Amino acid sequence: MKQFKSILKIGFLMTIMAYWGCDSMEDNFKQYLEEYNYSGKIDSLRVYPGFERVILAWDNPKDQKSKKIKIVYGVDSTEVLYETLVDSVSIEGLDAGTGYEFAVYTIDAHNNLSVPTYITAFPVSQAFVDGLTPPMVVVQAIGPDQYVSIMGTSNVLMSFSGHVEYTVNGPDGFTKSEELFVPEAIGQSQVNIPVPDIVPLPFLPVGEYTFDFRVSVRPIMGNLISADEVWLDNQQTVNVEPVVINLMSIPGTISDRYNTGGGEGIEKLVDGDINSKYLTGGAATWMMWKMDRQFIATYYTLTSANDASERDPKNWKLEGSNDGTNWTTLDEQSGVVFANHFERKVFLIDNTTAYSHYRLNVSAYNGSNLFQLAEWALYYDSGQ
Repeated sequence: MKQFKSILKIGFLMTIMAYWGCDSMEDNFKQYLEEYNYSGKIDSLRVYPGFERVILAWDNPKDQKSKKIKIVYGVDSTEVLYETLVDSVSIEGLDAGTGYEFAVYTIDAHNNLSVPTYITAFPVSQAFVDGLTPPMVVVQAIGPDQYVSIMGTSNVLMSFSGHVEYTVNGPDGFTKSEELFVPEAIGQSQVNIPVPDIVPLPFLPVGEYTFDFRVSVRPIMGNLISADEVWLDNQQTVNVEPVVINLMSIPGTISDRYNTGGGEGIEKLVDGDINSKYLTGGAATWMMWKMDRQFIATYYTLTSANDASERDPKNWKLEGSNDGTNWTTLDEQSGVVFANHFERKVFLIDNTTAYSHYRLNVSAYNGSNLFQLAEWALYYDSGQ
């Protein structure tokens, strides 16, 4: 009898447990039916500053729930809603010049928000642009050429983006305006405009020039370069001085009638050292400077050597050519005497033609059958 009662008690307990278990499962099932899975969170949120705006970009989630994008930003929690799942936007009208915090959400079909992703961005303000130092203009010779150089186009706060606009006014009513795009100088701190691009001359005539110019730059916020260009304006007056170019500094080759080599060979004539010299034999000789380009020579210099004045040149012609065969006489001298060793004489040339070959053709020396000369140099002077 006791055993039977025990069996009844166990059965009763199992019935109660089964009832409670079913009730609990039903509650869990109801809870599962009402449970919400959030819309996916965006990934890799990025920012690109612009002028009074920022560009936001990100990677959208790959769940099938996300349908829209919502962005909240600023101290007043401005909201922007996009009805599609865009992955980049431009937020305009950010003129405060301070940092903005952005929260980006996805939204599902039931208008449930995802977990937000945050980023802080700094747009380029007008006050920031006004604080940038505008570039300066200089007219300078770089090697054998003259350039109008715009200096300071890039620094830690801005990067040159390639565009230049200028108007230049100069002597005798000269004026020119132009818009340029200089792709090779993007990001560089100096933009060099060759003078022949401004005037049909290798060098600007001496005088006063006024430059009104503007350049486009991209401001740098932190280490981010702006997506937008801004323009910086300046006006500057430049006094252009004469330019003197040593034509022996232009890539070229020196040769002579006798192909003279050795320790006192023809190379010593253009080495820039008056303590070395060129020495050769023969009753007459010539020396030729051949350049890789044509250039005008307006004067030349000869420097006597260290000894034996009877070897100094006495009679000669300076000639120019563009093919090495047909020569034009540019200057002729006779009876010249160098009073001292290492004496440098200057000879002007009335010449406006550019040549690639110049030849010093010496027909007589001062009493010897040997010829010597310490230095020969050709020059262009834009002030002549």
